[in-house]
Amino acid sequence: MNSRERVLTAMNHVRPDRVPINFRSVDTVADRMEHYYSKSHQELLEYLQVDFREVIPPYTGPAFPKDSNGNFFDEWGVRRKEVVTDRSRDVFVDYSPLADVEDLDEIRNYPWPDVDAYDYSCLETMCRGFDGYAISGPGLFAEGYHGVFHQLTYLFGMEQAMMNLLTEEELVKETIKHITAYWTGYFDRMFTACKGKLDFIFYKDDMGSQNSLLVSQDVFRKFFKPSLKELCDLADSYGAAMIYHTCGSVKPLISDFIDAGVKVLDPIQTSAKDMDIRDLKDSFGDKVTFHGAIDTQQVLPNSSPEEIIDIVKHTLSVLGKDGGYFFSPSHRIQQDTPIETIVAMYDTVRNWNDY
Repeated sequence: MNSRERVLTAMNHVRPDRVPINFRSVDTVADRMEHYYSKSHQELLEYLQVDFREVIPPYTGPAFPKDSNGNFFDEWGVRRKEVVTDRSRDVFVDYSPLADVEDLDEIRNYPWPDVDAYDYSCLETMCRGFDGYAISGPGLFAEGYHGVFHQLTYLFGMEQAMMNLLTEEELVKETIKHITAYWTGYFDRMFTACKGKLDFIFYKDDMGSQNSLLVSQDVFRKFFKPSLKELCDLADSYGAAMIYHTCGSVKPLISDFIDAGVKVLDPIQTSAKDMDIRDLKDSFGDKVTFHGAIDTQQVLPNSSPEEIIDIVKHTLSVLGKDGGYFFSPSHRIQQDTPIETIVAMYDTVRNWNDY
């Protein structure tokens, strides 16, 4: 059974020869792992028996200027500030271009990003280099791109975006129409260029905080479920699947995610309220595949290697039962995680299959 067969078997809720494995971390952790094993990045993925590979079309549009303070405008016209320390790299929204917009024509005439500002022509060659692996679009390993809800908060600002959801329905829907058109165009070009070799698209749009939803179920259904369904339908039309990333306490929305067509749910933030893996498996395990569940917020940085071995075995025993699970950290592993813990985690998932 090669990696792609293993992944598709698990996604069909049949237990494969072993659980499919993914690896994702911030760059500094990946560098440490490569140094620890004396391997290149691709050699590291092979050694860890990672079953997924990621293809990303290179950006070829206009350069994003950056000032001496680290501020730059992204392709959406949002100004961002980069903050780099010895422990992390973070990018914060510094200016929201639609914060004061009240007129629909301003939304219609806004300089929306160009979906053709990427070189898709190299993707088929990339895919051929990953023959036998399950191949995903951007996000499964790397930071990835943000979806409709995130873009609303970046374009309007968080406070104004939340107010607009309650008081400016037409303004929000017009903005969502443009954001969704961008993502459908982007992914459609990826599928076309990959010529049947792209198995997944990865789309992230956090709908939960640590203890609750960020928006109500009614708001999700009115504003965000239609665009999610459109993207899932697009993936399905190419024989592929949507991996939907949403952090936080999102159990009340999982049925809606599934109804929209989500096949794989990520990251299963077990430190959030009501995200117990046994409950999730019992409630939704026959309808969706879970990806993640090894908590990077509290568990990985604060557990000993011995403790993480037990946690990995428990997770495999619960979520891996009868397939329907892709093993992965719940997010990118951060710099505060000891390398010995990461090694113990991957040694266990690669070598323990008694569940």
